[in-house]
Amino acid sequence: MSIDPRFIHLRVHTEYSLLEGAIPVKKLPGLAASMDMPAVAVTDTNNMFCALEFSEGAAKAGVQPIIGCQVDLGYVVAEPGKRAEDPAPLVLLAQNETGYLNLMKLNSCAYLRGDGQLPQVTFDELAQHHAGLICLSGGPDGPIGRLLRQGQRAKAEAIVDQLAATYPDRLYIELQRHPGEGGLPEAEK
Repeated sequence: MSIDPRFIHLRVHTEYSLLEGAIPVKKLPGLAASMDMPAVAVTDTNNMFCALEFSEGAAKAGVQPIIGCQVDLGYVVAEPGKRAEDPAPLVLLAQNETGYLNLMKLNSCAYLRGDGQLPQVTFDELAQHHAGLICLSGGPDGPIGRLLRQGQRAKAEAIVDQLAATYPDRLYIELQRHPGEGGLPEAEK
């Protein structure tokens, strides 16, 4: 069975996304090549541990490697005395070497904060290190999806505007449809 060659997976979690992915990095390029995919992206959560191994393997298999990362974004400022909301995922894909370098900087930002919170980046850090990156909205669990599910459309639109300003012509809103019985009604929002 062959997949349309225009189809490219842009969100793949490998074995380096603990508890989220199980695809062995060494097998991924061969799987993509066997399905006639010209390229595939690796977007492990808050890390780029497999970037070199994946790039070398993909190049040998004749598949264009796309290096990315699912970063957790601290999108709500906690009120004094209240627990901060959990960060929400965004997917960032490197368009070029500048983007790759900025992706590495953002990964460092996520872990070097030292404030005891989960690894995450801020809107300011995204704005500082945006060049050469494409941003995917994070789907239903991203900051926009979460706010829409909570009925906070105005806040969701404000985040869309902020991300669109940071990533002009490089922001993509991820939509997922689950038709039929047993679909996800919250995804329709």
